[in-house]
Amino acid sequence: MNIEKNRKIAQSKKATREKRESQVCRVFQCKCKIQRNKLTARQKEELKMLFVEGKRCYNAILNFGETSSIFDYDTKSKTVVHKDKDGNDIECEYAYLPQSLRQTIHTQIKNSIRVLAVRKRKGLKVGPLKYISELKALEFKQYGVTHKIARMNRIKLQGIKGLIKVNGMDQFLDNPDYEIANVKLLNKPDGYYIAVTCWIDRNKVESKQKNNKVIGVDFGIETDFTTSAVQEGERIKRFQKKLARQVKGSRRHARTLHLIKVEYQKMTNCKDDLANKIVAGFVRNRTVVIQDEMLTHWHKGWFAGHVQHSVLGRVKSDLMKRDDVIVLNKRVPSTKFCPDCGKLNSLSLKDRVYRCDCSMKTM
Repeated sequence: MNIEKNRKIAQSKKATREKRESQVCRVFQCKCKIQRNKLTARQKEELKMLFVEGKRCYNAILNFGETSSIFDYDTKSKTVVHKDKDGNDIECEYAYLPQSLRQTIHTQIKNSIRVLAVRKRKGLKVGPLKYISELKALEFKQYGVTHKIARMNRIKLQGIKGLIKVNGMDQFLDNPDYEIANVKLLNKPDGYYIAVTCWIDRNKVESKQKNNKVIGVDFGIETDFTTSAVQEGERIKRFQKKLARQVKGSRRHARTLHLIKVEYQKMTNCKDDLANKIVAGFVRNRTVVIQDEMLTHWHKGWFAGHVQHSVLGRVKSDLMKRDDVIVLNKRVPSTKFCPDCGKLNSLSLKDRVYRCDCSMKTM
């Protein structure tokens, strides 16, 4: 019986892999978070405990790896050992986290170990996986079993009774060509979000028409979009001063720490929005050429604070992911090169005007 079942599962996985080769992946994070005022008291408790027991499962797997192989961990176990606030070991049953999610967490850890092993073989410095104090995401892998979209703005998740209202799913439901795959439940400081992975055939992807225009983007410190910085406000500084006066481990300390995380999440959202608008303006109906700048070195230099509060890294990362962006090698002397005569001229940081012996001059 099990042999026949495993054979069907293997055939299904093979067919899915073959189909994915001719498809393109799209991930949609719904515009609005799960509406907390539309949740029942039971659903709020289930959402909270899913991440609590998920954290316990993650740490229990790492703890198991200290004496045995993590790959041999049994996700079918119905109990988990965790520590209380005094550091004592407590064994309790999984009351909320289903086995499918425990398997997903186990798979996530195994994949992380494989990635670390590859990096170590390449000679890179790696460290061990660390215990976590909070789980950030839970993945529901099988559509129709672990999750299902019942209506336009209602979703069913395994382990949570009833339907959950989520706005913004019209991003992909309005297009019948999208095939819904896995769903991630994201735990952010300002609430819970849903990220949906969809697949679409390559021949059905709309290709945007490009003209012959080419734009070169030169990353800088004082000019262009790098001056668009999102800095920490007075509210965060006030919370940080308040946190320093409170007793670590107390409820007030935890509450203030949560408020700080919420403020930083708002900053992150502002940076993401700004980066998306900048990238959209660059790639609109034209080809973009950028250089693979060493932004890590910039962050360690004199302008560390400016680079930290800018969206420089986000814009570079988003541009490099696109197929229609040309990326020059970081060693290409694009700033020193004269486009008229081809001569390389030395420049310092204070030079705001490019001058060459061939009478070439540009800002």
